[in-house]
Amino acid sequence: MKTGFEKDLEKYSIHPFTHCSCMGMLIIVTTLFFMTVPTYSLLALQAYPLMYETSRTLSMGGVSVGIADDRQAMYTNPAGLAQIRDKEYALIQAEGEYNQDYRSVKDKTSGLSDRDTPQDRAANNRTLTSIMGKRAHMEASNLAYYLGTQGFAGAFLYQALAETEVVRPTNPRIRALGAVDSMLSGSLSRPFPGTRTIFGDSANGWWGGTAKFLSRRSLDREYDARDFAGLSEADLRSSERYGAAFDFDAATYWELDNSWHSRVGGIIHNVLAAEIDPSIGNLKRDVAVGVSIRPLSGPPERNKKLLLGADLWNPQDGGEFFSHLRLGGEAWVRPWLGLRAGMRSGWLSAGIEANFRVIRLELSTYGEEIGPRPGDREDRRYRLALGVEF
Repeated sequence: MKTGFEKDLEKYSIHPFTHCSCMGMLIIVTTLFFMTVPTYSLLALQAYPLMYETSRTLSMGGVSVGIADDRQAMYTNPAGLAQIRDKEYALIQAEGEYNQDYRSVKDKTSGLSDRDTPQDRAANNRTLTSIMGKRAHMEASNLAYYLGTQGFAGAFLYQALAETEVVRPTNPRIRALGAVDSMLSGSLSRPFPGTRTIFGDSANGWWGGTAKFLSRRSLDREYDARDFAGLSEADLRSSERYGAAFDFDAATYWELDNSWHSRVGGIIHNVLAAEIDPSIGNLKRDVAVGVSIRPLSGPPERNKKLLLGADLWNPQDGGEFFSHLRLGGEAWVRPWLGLRAGMRSGWLSAGIEANFRVIRLELSTYGEEIGPRPGDREDRRYRLALGVEF
């Protein structure tokens, strides 16, 4: 017989700068958003974050805004789509992820009793106390997409998440969180006219945006041990909330003409901070800037072998600087084999990709910060991705 925890996971898993006036305007707009975001967040319920990140991005510490040269650009810098020269599409880009505490939390919660006796209540409390602070995390997604050669892209994302953790140390309870997202999006990138000067280098720039329609099924509830052990499919259905929202991202991307092939990007994510549903909350508005370089000199084939990047996400949220900083790099040691590493909120990340033209296989691991400071409390996660691309 399946436990409530197993039913919960199954329920929420997939079955399948410059003299340029435009840069000055970007700085002004970004500053205004920096000033308004903290005030807004105090007035509205915030929904679980909506963010698609590829295995490549996660293994590079979350760096993506200043790179924007693959499907990730649709969600973290659509202005960069203009640099994609070859058409690409895929119906299968599947990714699955779990964390290091998944098995221990699952095993413990599977043994909870739904009997109401003093002995069973005491045993349940001991079990929950033993996994206090741990979290079971599982996520799966599939992205079907098309990348054009004229700065256009379209995609359909199906993404499911399930998390279980023990909260309230003085009176342990189990928090079950789930989200199933279906999102249709379209992205566009267009050039700014003429050439500008940025940091003393000639630069070409693009503006871009992604419009997206999201439909979400959501669960976020706390249970005592006895109720959790007796959860049924009907219980979960009665606790689900449904909502939909339309929002868009606005971005810019610049290529600098220098020996390091420097790139600079910026994005305002979820500009409208749209409400999914009053009971679910609003999408969080994110602001990020990023840079990337390719430091190897020589012919283009050699130059593409090494990529380094850095992003700064949501500095307006306060906290320590390093909690917002992301660093990463990528090296292609063979035409088909890439190695990656990075750091995000003080935690190391790493990954490997084997790309055989049509088939792409990726393995990655990264640390998610769940404490108040970078390097305080790690949730180590592992991801496998399989893509069939044309």
